[in-house]
Amino acid sequence: MRNLVFITLALFLFASCGSTDQKESKISGQVLNFDNDFALLMSKGITDTIWLENDGSFSHTLTHSEPSYYRFRAGRISNLLYLSPGGDIELAVDISNPGNNPFKNGSLIKQNNTLYEVNQTVNSVASDFRGLYTLAKDEFMSTIDSLSILTNTIIESLEYADKAFPSLEKSRINYLFAGWKYNYPEYNARLSGEEFTANENDYKFIDDMNFSNLKHFSISEYTSLIESHINRLYYAEIGKDEHKGKSVFEQTLMRFDMIDDLVSNQKMQDFFKYNSTSESVKWSSLEIAKNVAEHFIANAHTDEYRQLIEKALAKRMLLAPGQPAPDFTLTGIDGKEYSLEDFRGQLVYLDFWASWCGPCRREIPHLKKLKEVYKGKPIAIISISIDDDKYAWEKMVKDEELGGYQLHAEKAWLSDAAQQYQVYGVPTFVLIDGEGKIIEYPATRPSDPETPLTIDKHLKRL
Repeated sequence: MRNLVFITLALFLFASCGSTDQKESKISGQVLNFDNDFALLMSKGITDTIWLENDGSFSHTLTHSEPSYYRFRAGRISNLLYLSPGGDIELAVDISNPGNNPFKNGSLIKQNNTLYEVNQTVNSVASDFRGLYTLAKDEFMSTIDSLSILTNTIIESLEYADKAFPSLEKSRINYLFAGWKYNYPEYNARLSGEEFTANENDYKFIDDMNFSNLKHFSISEYTSLIESHINRLYYAEIGKDEHKGKSVFEQTLMRFDMIDDLVSNQKMQDFFKYNSTSESVKWSSLEIAKNVAEHFIANAHTDEYRQLIEKALAKRMLLAPGQPAPDFTLTGIDGKEYSLEDFRGQLVYLDFWASWCGPCRREIPHLKKLKEVYKGKPIAIISISIDDDKYAWEKMVKDEELGGYQLHAEKAWLSDAAQQYQVYGVPTFVLIDGEGKIIEYPATRPSDPETPLTIDKHLKRL
């Protein structure tokens, strides 16, 4: 599920991690069977936009000083790739055949073919998530040992002109397996239907890990492992009695202090704080989002992350209470076109959802109840589907007898409606007043007892 915001940045340089010997690397190729005009290139929390020609072809250069991993994303298709300074790689990404090896040519073809083969080998086991994490612990560890031997054999089977790659790739895989081990106790308990109680001995194996290794900063498996460790320590700490009653902002500052204690490098500190701040801006109330973002902006040492949060907060403020709600024109299941303007003079309760979304399904009975309670009153409850599969949406609307205003957003997450309403996950609800201005974003769900109280209050003001 694409839950990334489309970011157009005037960033050309990916921050270097050591040497100042900057060299250009090139990524080129073609994205086939794709109906959008851009792809994304991501590393270390920075997202760069790659514009595609009419035939899907592209050529993109970047300057860096260290061998690094990047993620090339076109729609839902995501491919990990490796670049060393001065190297190049050519891709052919076919959206209709996402499992194909995308690497076709370039000076780094050996490294990236190896990377692809290693990932395919690991994914053959990891794709069965339940099967993996319900293994007995000795079987689980044996599976990791076998995969470690197999992936090392693949990495060592070729000679590479780039001598940094074998060591870096082995480190990446080691971090991946360390992440599996770290998550195993909790996942195993929950999937087995047991209550999870943390045992500190299960996590001792990472005590000696370097949490500030800049040479490994581009390895997402490395930063994900650190993030998991931070999360576990943080939630254990704020659950203590002495922290009860602390505000979300105060709790966030505690998290930032924990990051500083664990990670010594300032750029990496800012990266993990940026991740937390970004989540607050997306999901928290406006007050909390502003407080956390402004604190981060005032204290961050890394310009790239500070600028990203400034942009994210400015975007969030576009949906602040009192701001004009973005207009839309979408086709309903009845074949008619509807726009927000059509409902002027009424409250509007927008429901962004998808047929495949479990939490969305759980809200359906509550949404139906709201429709009954407010039948004949000046409020329009409008459901906007972001389903890629239009047939699945139509089927659910009919099978569940959803009724009312049922609209479909073409291009799903990339639709204008989803982008303008900053839909990062579903369900997302928005309450709009009779003048077309935002009352609440995100609004409470239909299942929340506060929802009818808020609606009633604003109906009285019409």
